[in-house]
Amino acid sequence: MKFTFKTDKSTGRYRAFYSDYHYVKLKKKEVGNIGDKVPYRICLKVNKDDINEDGNPNCSWKWITLKHESKSLQEAKDFLKEHIDAILEKYNLYLGD
Repeated sequence: MKFTFKTDKSTGRYRAFYSDYHYVKLKKKEVGNIGDKVPYRICLKVNKDDINEDGNPNCSWKWITLKHESKSLQEAKDFLKEHIDAILEKYNLYLGD
């Protein structure tokens, strides 16, 4: 398995006011995103161990942010590619939708 990435660029008349959105995918499902500003932060969707652990019983997953911060988008992508085994071992990624 490997992570793949997709970037949605802002379009339209007001595109300067909105940032681009960088998706992180696994098995063609969105499992996270990478922020659009320096430092680039990686957020992932993780299944909850207990449905009520964050007080929201309506959702079976939650967002987590990795401690790693990158200076460029490519550095963040490389980090995910290099550490995919450790991430999949430690976290139960949400593959729903």
